Amino acid sequence: MADDVILLADGGGGERTMSLVRREILSRFAPGDSSGELVRLADAARVEADGVALAFTTDSYVVRPLEFPGGDIGRLAVSGTVNDLSCLGARPLAISLALILEEGLSLAVLARVLDSAAATARSVGVPVVCGDTKVVERGSADQMFLNTSGIGLIPKGRRLGAAWRRR
Repeated sequence: MADDVILLADGGGGERTMSLVRREILSRFAPGDSSGELVRLADAARVEADGVALAFTTDSYVVRPLEFPGGDIGRLAVSGTVNDLSCLGARPLAISLALILEEGLSLAVLARVLDSAAATARSVGVPVVCGDTKVVERGSADQMFLNTSGIGLIPKGRRLGAAWRRR
């Protein structure tokens, strides 16, 4: 096993992922910090500005197949982002949707995924307000990757999430 390269297992969410995150990410962005938002390693962060509490999240979606029984990557992306905000007790306000499309992707598949993402956003009342689109060479992106970010308003006095139960 190589210790100087990223392995697929490093993204599985277990001990290897946590070790990678602590060693390579926290050591650079939160060195010596044991109380900040990043060290909580949560799916969403509480950010306060001018007395207003906001929830902020970002996530990337890399699933195969793109469409599966009961959903697709578009529905998963919008639902996951709204869920992450809701877990902090926030009322989701808006999300972004960025696309990384592989050359050769069927326009019919793209249309179905985007229609599904749009329908999901409408059904939960959270608009997609911005995004980005990139196209990469064939063989570089497993057809399509999606990235979302979301922002939500946390009502005054609301404290949800695992970190608040420990305090």
